Amino acid sequence: GKYVVCFDPLDGSSNIDCLAPIGTIFAIYKKETDDEPSEKDALQPGRNIVAAGYALYGSATLVALSTGQGVDCFMLDPGLGEFILVDRDVKIKKKGKVYSLNEGYAKYFDPAMTEYLQKKKFPEDGSSPYGARYVGSMVADVHRTLMYGGIFMYPANQKSPKGKLRLLYECNPMAFIMEQAGGIATTGTEAVLDVKPENIHQRVPFILGSPDDVQEYLACVQKHQKSS
Repeated sequence: GKYVVCFDPLDGSSNIDCLAPIGTIFAIYKKETDDEPSEKDALQPGRNIVAAGYALYGSATLVALSTGQGVDCFMLDPGLGEFILVDRDVKIKKKGKVYSLNEGYAKYFDPAMTEYLQKKKFPEDGSSPYGARYVGSMVADVHRTLMYGGIFMYPANQKSPKGKLRLLYECNPMAFIMEQAGGIATTGTEAVLDVKPENIHQRVPFILGSPDDVQEYLACVQKHQKSS
């Protein structure tokens, strides 16, 4: 074959029994050699992605897809048995009003994340606090972030110093979609799509969303790097 596919067949599987939204995530790369296929073929940075997307199984079945020329969303029409284009060239808001992460791990967050969350909850500039939303299915949380703006975060912490989400089949596809929609996806130190994978199950810290929101988080990171 000429292509390599990396995918997470069922994201948010712990939500199945309670009927919360779940999804599928995928990324497609060109195979770079004519050798026999192996795991090494998948060890490419996300910048090499030729197409990526996700399916969200919620109140309807939706597929978000990008081939590198923007993001389009398709809804499954059960009557026709076809996916219908419902949203062309999706763009994320420059700034949102919602943050999304598992705050149950707040005890283990680094000072930059702790400060950023404090700013969102207790803003000192007179603005309204951000709302908090967290489904626990990354497809659902990222799709909401894409549609409404804001920031999704699964940072490294003391218990998971390398992060929790997998680079190849969770973070890279979502980072590709987010950048195509005008957003930012970062590990906190570099763009997710620039990370060179060393193994197929590699984990990375993962923050993505509206550009202004992600830049504000990165400013907190840089501030604490300077002070340490």
